[in-house]
Amino acid sequence: MLVSHRHRFIYTKTGKTAGTSVESYFERYCMDGGWTESQPREESISAAGIVGFRGRRVPEGCRYWNHMPAALIREGVGSDVWESYFKFCVVRNPYEKVLSHFYFQRSLGSLAENPHEPDSVQFEQWLTSSGVPLDRDKYVIDGQFCLDFAVRYEALHADLAAVCSRLSLDWEPERLPTFKTGIRPATGTVAAMYTPTSVALVREAYAFEFERFGYPHDLNETSIP
Repeated sequence: MLVSHRHRFIYTKTGKTAGTSVESYFERYCMDGGWTESQPREESISAAGIVGFRGRRVPEGCRYWNHMPAALIREGVGSDVWESYFKFCVVRNPYEKVLSHFYFQRSLGSLAENPHEPDSVQFEQWLTSSGVPLDRDKYVIDGQFCLDFAVRYEALHADLAAVCSRLSLDWEPERLPTFKTGIRPATGTVAAMYTPTSVALVREAYAFEFERFGYPHDLNETSIP
């Protein structure tokens, strides 16, 4: 998460949406100086703004961290800052987002890979046993969308350009880093991985997102990277 007092914006970080790349792009506007690009990041609180801790485990006593719920950010910065600053996040087609979660968890060693079962079967089993991963609390408070703009992962550069224009910042796409790429295999497409059961689970869990952001329920209309 980010807060810039100089440019009056707040960024809430969602999962599997190029969130670290976007966070890294904008965090220089939230620090007094000495910024260098880094995937992990210590918590930074200064007159310029706030950069939440970014790493595997949030340290004890940390006030702000990367995937911090919107309600806690509002509580931390106060209602005046929250209401007056431009607030944004990145969202993604739920089918793609959940599938990206699956392969990321596998890359961390959290999921045992079974070479005797298709990935689609293991994906369905993961959803059934662990539940569909959600991070709606990054953009919803008391059941309502609480931000000013949702950048779409599918139109990342165009929407980030719009954010920069709104904030009177230069959009420099070559500065946007790429973190955590190459985890998902080319065979792990939505068309190949989803079964009727996994489709139903994601549709139910992400009913709010399908409705609020207008993503199609039909798998055939889902963009496949």
